[in-house]
Amino acid sequence: MRAGPFSDERVVRLANRRFVSLYFDLSTRGAAGDADARAFVVKARPAYGGGGVPTPDVLFMTPAGKELGSVSNYATSQQVLAKMQEVLKAHPQWNKPSAAEKELADPIARAELRTDLLDFEGARKELAATEGDRAQYLLGRLARRERRWDEMEKHFALVKDPAFGADVRMERAYRLWDAREHTKLLRHLTGFPKESPRFTEARYHEGLALYHLKKRDEAIKVWASTIKACPQDPWIYRSDWAYCDAKAGDGRRRMFSTSGPKTSLLNRHGYMGRGGNPDLR
Repeated sequence: MRAGPFSDERVVRLANRRFVSLYFDLSTRGAAGDADARAFVVKARPAYGGGGVPTPDVLFMTPAGKELGSVSNYATSQQVLAKMQEVLKAHPQWNKPSAAEKELADPIARAELRTDLLDFEGARKELAATEGDRAQYLLGRLARRERRWDEMEKHFALVKDPAFGADVRMERAYRLWDAREHTKLLRHLTGFPKESPRFTEARYHEGLALYHLKKRDEAIKVWASTIKACPQDPWIYRSDWAYCDAKAGDGRRRMFSTSGPKTSLLNRHGYMGRGGNPDLR
């Protein structure tokens, strides 16, 4: 899940606003074994306490251990988002603004909150009367999320502060990715600044461009070098998923995070959802 839905910015931002995310192995001998977490979940789902348990669902629970909903571990980002929103709608007591959120006076901060809660129109309203580069950048980013490319460019053209250069460059890359202009995408991202927080995101997409240009080995090298050189983050997890699928090749057994030559570079239980990494299709 960390390489699939939980590498999706929308899922991550909503989860950070309204949920407390916990990741652990059901087996206490696993890489992320946690006996207390296991006991907490098994109390709600006794079937998870036995041997030979199939891949467990992602559970939405209260601090007291009541289950509010669940979604398959193989769900898509959209399915996870829909379930999160369903849970919040059915349990509004968990969807109330915090005291800190109520006190937000800065329209930029309020717009970021609205964006996190997937209220893009509300975010636009917060930014409508706000001047400056950051406001224009955020408006451009909102337009990118909804694939309103001309609107995106209109806002980015007004961003003059070079501090936003790498961010704008990465945002514009999504237009090329959406249009499947892989040669232009590769050229656009090559040499992306390593000091940018979005370096791993850019490298992931650079690998995708190479992969779709039939340069599979070069794509694998890009993902491998990024995974080995950078701290783990959602784009590193997704790169590991792409690396494993590309390395396995069409018609061969998929790579999993098990011991031996078929282990992922992170040596962990990666997201090997049914159908493979959709970005490689």
